[in-house]
Amino acid sequence: APHLKQPVPDKTPPAEEVTAPPATEAPPAAAQATSASGQSSSHASQSPATWQGDLLARLEKYKRYPAEAMADHQEGVPMLRFSMDRKGHVLSAHIQGSSGHALLDQEAMALVRRAEPLPVPPDSVEGDPVTLTVPIEFYIEHGRD
Repeated sequence: APHLKQPVPDKTPPAEEVTAPPATEAPPAAAQATSASGQSSSHASQSPATWQGDLLARLEKYKRYPAEAMADHQEGVPMLRFSMDRKGHVLSAHIQGSSGHALLDQEAMALVRRAEPLPVPPDSVEGDPVTLTVPIEFYIEHGRD
């Protein structure tokens, strides 16, 4: 089979901003956060930026690059839009912007379910459900042995 050189995708950094309801000033909720559940409940008093970082880190941890997509050198960034309840359970999810590859889009949809429960949003993040749009990056590491 002929070996075709694929164009290298633009490796722009991930979006700096996650689309979420605007944060409002709220007093720290440390006192009520100490016994919310059996889990570590420090999440209830953290900042929206820290929570978003935790959320993106959890999604990254559960992301799997589909083997067939990797073999075909498919790369892209599906934009995943999902709604979650205040306990971190995904209520709905869809691809708002396709990566251009069905396998990558399907993995983004499966990923958000696999990562449940997601980090609980802090009290300063409004909404129930909370709706977010996040980029899920699929890039093959070039130059690694």
